[in-house]
Amino acid sequence: MTRSIQSFVRPGFAEAAPYNATHHDFAWRRRELARMMSNECPIPPSPAVLRAVSEAMAVGHLYPYSGQDLRAAVAAHCGVPVESVVLGNGSTEILDVLTRVLTGPGDETIIPTPTYAFFETQSRLCGSTPVFVPLTESWELDVDAMLRAITPRTKIIFLCSPNNPTGRGWSVEQVERLAETEIPVIIDQAYLECGYGQSFAHLVTKYPNLVTTRTMSKGFGLAALRVGYAIADPWLADVVDRVRIPFSISLMAIWGCLAAFGEPAELERRRRHISGEADRLYKGLQEMDGVVAYPSEGNFVLADISGTGQEVQPVVDAVLAQNILIRAMSAHRLRGSHIRVTVGTEEQNDRFLDILPDILGNGS
Repeated sequence: MTRSIQSFVRPGFAEAAPYNATHHDFAWRRRELARMMSNECPIPPSPAVLRAVSEAMAVGHLYPYSGQDLRAAVAAHCGVPVESVVLGNGSTEILDVLTRVLTGPGDETIIPTPTYAFFETQSRLCGSTPVFVPLTESWELDVDAMLRAITPRTKIIFLCSPNNPTGRGWSVEQVERLAETEIPVIIDQAYLECGYGQSFAHLVTKYPNLVTTRTMSKGFGLAALRVGYAIADPWLADVVDRVRIPFSISLMAIWGCLAAFGEPAELERRRRHISGEADRLYKGLQEMDGVVAYPSEGNFVLADISGTGQEVQPVVDAVLAQNILIRAMSAHRLRGSHIRVTVGTEEQNDRFLDILPDILGNGS
């Protein structure tokens, strides 16, 4: 052979950074661990959801349908027209399609950092160049700097609100300033149902260039079903729906999510638990010597442990030795030495707050 298979692969794909699933794989092998590392919901699916998934499995030999009833449920939940809703296999599928539809080689995307790493990954995969704009020292969105970063090559402005990993949510005024540029603004609101932050769904009618994405994985606690959605201008929603993979959402996922939308009181119970426990984790961390924690609107808390003099990875390893898995934020363009802790059950959170002071060297 005179040509290798590598020569047929489009530029950028062979160099694509793999998603690091090591912590997920490790946690599945060690089922006794408290999974406080992946921003999952600590509350299992309700009996109604389990029944719906089981009923779908009974006809698992059939292809699923398009999920128009799930679109209607999403529209009612978000207060938007059903034509503005597009479903996906997790919000990651929607973000992937949007990036491929809107960008290509030679383009640029604006990404405030630190934030959700998927924005950078998808930008590079599409051949576009990510332009990073740091958040302020207080983790606030620097809208002026983002506006200055816009060039004729800018095709997407990415936002995450509440922001992962800082936990801050952005304001309507900040989002509107960016949307008024008429450049597509994509806001990932995966963590919205984890607290009581600001939704931007109502702005989509006013700004056709604005898209918000959400997921059933976080507040609803259905990460294994892999369902997300976007709220977008109806024309763009239709384009995304035509480009995405057919049958990407299983019947089990459709019926399970429909059951979840039918239980608003259950969602509120989860929201109260997550929001209350996130606040408790924040306050507990903030009381520890040398630790600076940040209040969060998501289901996680970020903390800078630089003041303790400890390195991040040994701390994460020591916590793991106590059967709790948390994340070091070394790869998230963060200054300092940061850990991110996902809200767990009350017992898991108690255990974490109990063991950490001794690990950091400031226990009694």
